[in-house]
Amino acid sequence: MAWRVCSRPGCGTLHEGTGRCPACRAQADRERRPDGNPYKTAGHRSFREAVLARDPICVLCLRARATVADHFPIERRDLVAMGLDPNDPARGRGLCKACHDRHTATSHDLGGSGATL
Repeated sequence: MAWRVCSRPGCGTLHEGTGRCPACRAQADRERRPDGNPYKTAGHRSFREAVLARDPICVLCLRARATVADHFPIERRDLVAMGLDPNDPARGRGLCKACHDRHTATSHDLGGSGATL
């Protein structure tokens, strides 16, 4: 892999790969999630386990095995902002990765390609 300059303005660090260097990527993650990654907590693990046990087959395509516990109909960050428990399995659905990725790419809330200004 070729060495490249970090894409963050003002950082001249050379690194292997594309985009930001590992230090700038880590800093951006800390800024985006100052309380850490919410998907690595015990609460989220239990949410995921319960949702996938309830929905072993993707609820959208009804063909593939569900591997993603998707917050639905309200996104996780909105549940938190509303003071609701984002780890309540009733607030999730089981999706296969393909359906989850397709939903995320077209979601207006997540800034996907379907986002509007």
